[in-house]
Amino acid sequence: MAPSLEFPWPSYPGEVTRIAPGLLWARLPLPFRLDHVNVWLLEEKDGWTVVDTGCDTAQIRAAWEDILAGPMAARPPVRLLATHGHVDHIGLAGWLCGRFDCPFVSTLGEWLWARGAHDPNLGGARAEHRDYLERSGLTRPEIDAQLKGRDEMIALAMPLPGAVREIRHGQEIVLGGRRWEVIVTPGHAFFHASLFDREGGILIAGDQLLPHISPVVAVWETTPDGDPLGDFIASFEAFATVPDDTLVLPSHGLPYRGIGARIAALRDHHKDRLDLTQALLDEPRTARDVALAMFPKVTDVDGIGFALAEVLAHLNRLVATGRVERIEHRGAATRYVRCNA
Repeated sequence: MAPSLEFPWPSYPGEVTRIAPGLLWARLPLPFRLDHVNVWLLEEKDGWTVVDTGCDTAQIRAAWEDILAGPMAARPPVRLLATHGHVDHIGLAGWLCGRFDCPFVSTLGEWLWARGAHDPNLGGARAEHRDYLERSGLTRPEIDAQLKGRDEMIALAMPLPGAVREIRHGQEIVLGGRRWEVIVTPGHAFFHASLFDREGGILIAGDQLLPHISPVVAVWETTPDGDPLGDFIASFEAFATVPDDTLVLPSHGLPYRGIGARIAALRDHHKDRLDLTQALLDEPRTARDVALAMFPKVTDVDGIGFALAEVLAHLNRLVATGRVERIEHRGAATRYVRCNA
């Protein structure tokens, strides 16, 4: 963890923790390498606002049963707010909203994206995924493993509620007796929502500003020519008026103070990764070649998929800024080579 950050809780307390009056922190286990997700509970007069859910596993359902009966004192969720539509944030949204008849709140874009991304029968999705993997240079066994892994990931999400209470960038909403400014940013997700309580000095940051790792900034099969890394770097401006002593509540890792230093570190990290990516392209290479060079210890299916998608985000940013050329031939894997100065 960056030494310039201040961590009020130097380690996870191991139980649901009071962060501030009417604001609780719970940590749920995940079946991934990133083994947990933080969720936030805001006390209302008639129940609780729940921020994010974890994914759909028996272990996480059991954890929710304990939280509902214990820290939430058997008072129901009155709304569920999702920072974004990734499976570890919305996987149990359908279960919680259906069980307690409470509304689902998110940006419209994330609700729409999640409904498509977690639909196993979405027309054309499997063919586009295979084409994306082939153009990236993966072998047939690797492609088959990635397709199987996608099916397993989709199974970790319940169907989302059929309606959404939309939040938008710049909107102010009252949750748990606090007035929150909605900050919507692209990069990690298309329409990721953070919530800033300016008066209380608290930012629910989701995955946008993690304390010790960069969030996954990736190119997936749905937008193969996108520039999410450019979007992510530009998104930092949305936090320009957030004071440095604000308590940042991330979805992974520990709450911290020092948002300015964290943003600077994330800028530097991705600048270094862009330089390293370009340095590997003295001769044409596929995205798979670059991913294996940059992540030589990654061998599991999920790891390879994320490594490939992150490398593609850096490659697309280098192409967009004229530092790398993309070489495409029908029926062959795409290759990349650095441009001459």
